[in-house]
This record gives sequence, C-alpha cells and structure tokens, in this order.
Amino acid sequence: MSNNTTIPPKSWTGVCLADIMMSLSRNSAEGSLIGIIFPVLVLFGISGNILNLTVLLAPNLRTRSNKLLACLAVADIVTLIVNLLHSMAYYDIFKLNIWFRKFYGDYKFQLIGISKWSIATATWLVFVICLERLITIKYPLSMRKQAKFFTPRNVVPIIVVTTFILTSYNHVSHTCLGKLYCERTQYYVVCLDINSERWFRNEPNPNSELMKSFVRYAPQVNAIFVVLIPAILVIIFNVMLILTLRQRQKLFEPSTTIRDDSLNGSQTEAEYKATITVTAIVTCFTITQSPSAFVTFLSFYIQKDWFTLVSPIPL
Repeated sequence: MSNNTTIPPKSWTGVCLADIMMSLSRNSAEGSLIGIIFPVLVLFGISGNILNLTVLLAPNLRTRSNKLLACLAVADIVTLIVNLLHSMAYYDIFKLNIWFRKFYGDYKFQLIGISKWSIATATWLVFVICLERLITIKYPLSMRKQAKFFTPRNVVPIIVVTTFILTSYNHVSHTCLGKLYCERTQYYVVCLDINSERWFRNEPNPNSELMKSFVRYAPQVNAIFVVLIPAILVIIFNVMLILTLRQRQKLFEPSTTIRDDSLNGSQTEAEYKATITVTAIVTCFTITQSPSAFVTFLSFYIQKDWFTLVSPIPL
C-alpha cells in the first residue's frame, strides 16, 4: 500500500482553502462528464451485469461458459463500483465532507489498484471464454478431455492471483501526505510518485532503487500481459472461431436431403448469430482495450513528478 501520512496536530492551521482548491474538476466539461454522465453509465452497467447474473446463474443454465461469463460480470461490477467512488468525489456533499476526503485522499491509489485489478481479471476472463468457445467448437473431443481444467473453480483463482501480481505496483506507486486546514475542517493531500526526484520538504527521496525500478517498469509489464497479449490472442482466436463457424455452416448446406429442413435452418441461423456475436466481442474488446496500452506506454516517456492532490485527488 502507498504510504499515507497525516501531519501531526501542531501543523493544523486556521488558514482556509478557497473553493477552487477544494474542487476536483479542472473545468466544467470534466465535472459534467465524470460527475453527471459517468454515474448514469455506471448504474446502467451495474444493473445490466446484475441482470446477466440472474440469467447466467439460473439452475438450468449453469454451463461452464455461463459460469465464466458470470465471473466476468462480477469483475465488471467491481470495476464500476470502484469508479463510482471517483465520481462521487465530484459532488459537494462528498468532496466537502472531511471523512470522505480523508478516505478518498489517502486511498485513491489503492482504489485505482483495485480498479485495474478487476479490469485485468475481466480481460483475461474474456480471453479464456473465447479460448473455451473455440476449442469447444473446433475440437469438441479435445474439449471433453480438458473440461476439468476449464472449470471456473480452476481457472478463475489463477487469473485473480496472477492479475493481482501484475497490478500490485499501483498500491506502492505513490506516497501521500495529508494536512488539515481551516480549524481541522478541510483536508488537503499531496502525493508524490516514488520515482520523483523532488520529495516532501525538499528531502532526498527515501525509496530504494529496487522499489523505484519496480514501479517504473511494472506498468509496462502490465500493459503487455494485461492489454496487448490478451487483445492479440482474442482477435486471433475469434477469427479462427468465425472461420470454423463458416466451415460448419457450409457443411450444413448440402444436408437438406438428409436432415429435416427446419432443423438445418435453425442450426444455420444459430451459427450465424454466434458469428455476429463473436465479431461484436472482438470489435468492442479491441476498441476499449488497445488505446489503454498506447497510453500506458506513452506515460513511460512523459513523467509527472509532482501531483498536488486535493482530496478528492485530481490527476
């Protein structure tokens, strides 16, 4: 966890910070986007995932794939709830409340770490779901042999532990120092990246070189194993899945003389819908995940050493 320190009582001051110092949003557009529009999207997302869970966990629908999709829905819900806390910080009722400010100011980077952890978990779950579907359709006999391995009981814990390790750097990436103002009614936080050359009170950076290197390079490893590799593999496997579905569709075309027309038609229609669904998954996954890798790698070359974090903390 990041180091969070509150300046002792002797540092309390009667100076009161202006409203602009207590505000999170840098402009009205940002405040409207994160404080107004985003909560609506979060509520829709949470409601949709809860609805998915009620369907996927129905007694007659608890297949291996549906259980994995249910785990994906849970990961999405965790991500949305954590990000809703960031949105709450834009409302006066929360951002002016000293207890909320202390919690949010001191643990913002832990919340970011949990959010990235759940996103990473969801990313790899998407990969496993796509792989499971591909093997099931393309190699059904092989899938029967590997059915025990692909159970959520085996796969999900591995993904959760691995993604936590990959995103753990977020919990130690910053050191935060808090100070009370205005007769102990205003809480102000300053956070520094542990790689910052400038430290509190102009003191030397106390962090070890090992820790600095870990925080410096861990985001790049995270971008490779959480964003790039899963995105590429999902695209490849889904292209293979689409080709397999088309091949199977061709096999059904001449079978009308042997099989009932209605059965053949329903099978072909189901496979066509599956192809459309897979294409949508690939498109959405690529659009939403690929840009984050670019931003992460770009941030490696653009370092921001000093963050003035008024709780809620602006980044």
